[in-house]
Amino acid sequence: MAENEKKLNDAELNEISGGWNEEEEKKKKERSLHGRIVRDMFGNVTFTDKTGVTGTFTADEWNKLRSQWAYTGNPEYFMETINVGELQGVLSGLAL
Repeated sequence: MAENEKKLNDAELNEISGGWNEEEEKKKKERSLHGRIVRDMFGNVTFTDKTGVTGTFTADEWNKLRSQWAYTGNPEYFMETINVGELQGVLSGLAL
C-alpha cells in the first residue's frame, strides 16, 4: 500500500463525523467574547467576565444593571460582553 493511500484527502475529512466544523468554531469564538453569570438562591450574581475577572453583585444591583440594557430584549447577553470593572462603573453612576 502506497503512503498516500493511507492519508485522507480534504473531501474525505469533511465526511468524518465528530470532526471540528465551522459552526463549532463560531460557537467557540462567541463563548470567548462572553462572560459567565452564576446566580445563588437569593438572586445574587457572581459574574466572571471574558478576561477571567470575577465580581459579585447583589440581586438589586444586578437588576439595576439589567434595566440599563433592557431595551436590547436580552440584557444579560449584552452584559456578558462587558468587563466587571465597566459594570461596576455603570453601577456606581446609578442611584440604587
